[in-house]
Amino acid sequence: MAPCPSPSLAWLTTLKAAQLKALATATGLPSSGTKPVLTARLLNSLLTSKLYHVQRTKQGTDTTLRILSIDMGIRNLAYCQLALTSSWLASKQPALSALPVVEVWDRMAVAPRPTYALSEASNTPQTKEPFDPTTYAPHALSLLSSLILSAVPSPPTTILIERQRFRSMGSSSVQEWTLRVNMFEAMLHAVLHTLRAHRIWAGDVYAVEPGRVQAFWLGDNDLKSGNSNGGRVMKGPRKAKQGKEEKIKLVGRWVEEGGVVALEGRAEETGMGFVTKGKSGVGKKDDLADCLVQGMAWVRWEENRRRIIGDGVGFLERLG
Repeated sequence: MAPCPSPSLAWLTTLKAAQLKALATATGLPSSGTKPVLTARLLNSLLTSKLYHVQRTKQGTDTTLRILSIDMGIRNLAYCQLALTSSWLASKQPALSALPVVEVWDRMAVAPRPTYALSEASNTPQTKEPFDPTTYAPHALSLLSSLILSAVPSPPTTILIERQRFRSMGSSSVQEWTLRVNMFEAMLHAVLHTLRAHRIWAGDVYAVEPGRVQAFWLGDNDLKSGNSNGGRVMKGPRKAKQGKEEKIKLVGRWVEEGGVVALEGRAEETGMGFVTKGKSGVGKKDDLADCLVQGMAWVRWEENRRRIIGDGVGFLERLG
């Protein structure tokens, strides 16, 4: 049974299924299901922000919200931190106020590829790289300590962790590397839960489905923000590769044209790598792009949630 709608959202019950799905995509919610299911999902989520309320923290007078977005990996874990200022929080049209500021944007190797010193005459097989909980638990703690407890200029208030898949391209088999990254992902959530439970860090943690991020930026629901690819839906076995290429191009446009995010410090150097051609550009652009579009999707979902509440059914006119 759908919850009783508040007066400001009663109009949702009059919408068609396609309209409800468009609103779900615009706010980062699952877009599958019947009309009653979609309506209930929207009613349950639209009145609650998924940005940690800074007034609940004990971090002094700083009212800036900070979103740490992590794109999972072992050799290439990418992350960025977005800052949303008090003017963004107070604005009824946050997209037209202060831009989100990318304070940190980088990637790292959680565990470097091991090197083996074997003599040419030795036939001893190489030892398999260890990837057990005992080995990787310190990696999880070290990573989050550096990104949270030692964060500059301030720790994040919301942390987004890319949700990992269990299978690749619909294969019936599960790759060993996928299991490894999934285990490390679970460790990060466990460490964060411990930090919160012991009041060492205050904030919210969310697992983000990459498919919803891609559907938002590259799907058939053009939000008329000037940042989509014109609503082209990608299908077939090349969908994943095409999606990575499109997100790299998207981030390149953000950096080159401006008006979407502001870059500061070393994040500006990373951004320039997306518009610099040749070997002088940054490596692993797909991972760096993924963490930024994930963080910016979270920002846009919050903006759209506030617009839906403020504009009501008029918001649908923006979707076309």
